[in-house]
Amino acid sequence: MTKLYTALILSVILALPVLAKEMKLGYIDSEAILTQYPAYQEAQRKLQEEEQKYIAEAQGKEQTLSLMVDEIEQQSLMLSAEARAEREQKIIEKRRELEQYRQETWGEGGKLYTKNIELSRPILERINQVIEKVSQQEGYDMVFDAAGGNIVYAQPQHDITELVLAELKKE
Repeated sequence: MTKLYTALILSVILALPVLAKEMKLGYIDSEAILTQYPAYQEAQRKLQEEEQKYIAEAQGKEQTLSLMVDEIEQQSLMLSAEARAEREQKIIEKRRELEQYRQETWGEGGKLYTKNIELSRPILERINQVIEKVSQQEGYDMVFDAAGGNIVYAQPQHDITELVLAELKKE
């Protein structure tokens, strides 16, 4: 009985290489794709324009606040206690407004984050579709992203970045 189990195990072990399909692996460099894909570059340009508008608005708010602080300092001797307290309260409120604006614009889930998602999501979806298409056409079982830094070594012939870029340029 032991000889039968040994023979069975040995035959399974010997048959495994025949049964196992050789996997074809490839990789892409997503950073290279993004920097060379014109649609993504255009989206980044639009995002930067939007950010410049937000920066200008924030600077305007900061300047208003600074003028209010300067004004209260210059007029401090002439202001009654009530008037000074009222202006100080306005300054506190303006600081809160400025901080709220910054948070709503640059904070997590803010206007800039939302705009980035809005602009980049369709582009990233398109890139992923093309990666999948090229991978299937070329017979790759798995494709990794070298930009993540998780690939320590890979032979250049497994890099399908240029194939993906060429397919994206066909649009």
